[in-house]
Amino acid sequence: MNQIVDSFRQSQDVLFSALDGHDSDAIFKASQNLGKVAAQLGAINAAELEPSLRPLLSEADELMQASIYRLRFLRDHSSTRLQLLAGWRESQANTYSGAANGR
Repeated sequence: MNQIVDSFRQSQDVLFSALDGHDSDAIFKASQNLGKVAAQLGAINAAELEPSLRPLLSEADELMQASIYRLRFLRDHSSTRLQLLAGWRESQANTYSGAANGR
């Protein structure tokens, strides 16, 4: 069980690094790996969990919340950048089509 909890913690660290680096490929790979380890962790019977591991799982939960906040920030940041790149103005985006230019 210690190995699964350690793997989960390491997977979270890899995801944080990818999120902080804004590397979409690394985020995708780290998310996939974290999902696999989380499934292993979820398969552990709570009654069999060693009392010494409970604080580590509590910390892991806090780290998951932190990664969720980072993902939301990146989503919002990317959305804003795309809108700016598209020339978003007053509920209409500037495009290269003639209709957008009033033609």
